[in-house]
Amino acid sequence: MLIRAAIVPPEEALEELWVATRALRMVPGVDAVPTDKLDIPITSFGNLIPPDCVRLADKLRGAVEGAMGPMVWFQGLRLEENATIVLGLAGDVDPIADLARYVPEAAETLGLYVDRRRFRPQIKFASVDPEMQVAMLRPAWGAVADWTGTPWAVPGLSLLRTRWSGSQSFPEEYDLIEMAWPDQADASA
Repeated sequence: MLIRAAIVPPEEALEELWVATRALRMVPGVDAVPTDKLDIPITSFGNLIPPDCVRLADKLRGAVEGAMGPMVWFQGLRLEENATIVLGLAGDVDPIADLARYVPEAAETLGLYVDRRRFRPQIKFASVDPEMQVAMLRPAWGAVADWTGTPWAVPGLSLLRTRWSGSQSFPEEYDLIEMAWPDQADASA
């Protein structure tokens, strides 16, 4: 099965993002990624057999489960050269970058293939028709350019499997390695 590691934002954060970007999503030629496909990619592992998925999840669980989930928020919408609209993460992103370095190393110790692209703390939000005039984006862009989301605790590291329905792919959570949230840490103290 095709497996990748990602941070999946909580529903509340995605709903807030969806509301804040409504005007931008309504511009003809802007193709927004559906909320059930929005995540912050960590790395991909390619096609793994089920026993390797279990070994990987166990290895990651031993290092990540119960660690304090960093507080982050969406900030910094930008249009990249490849006609992709991305939204950056702000806040305590260093622990996520550390996680993005650890996950490939852990997979390699198990002899698994790892995609070595550099981690970027951002979410791919939409693509724009390359033929679109940038001027068409300006009014809607102005409404969200300075938007900053509400802080949220990273819920954990998700191992996502790619499923297919006809010609459409969609992510399905294979495993969630949960992190502790600030209110959970307060309750256990």
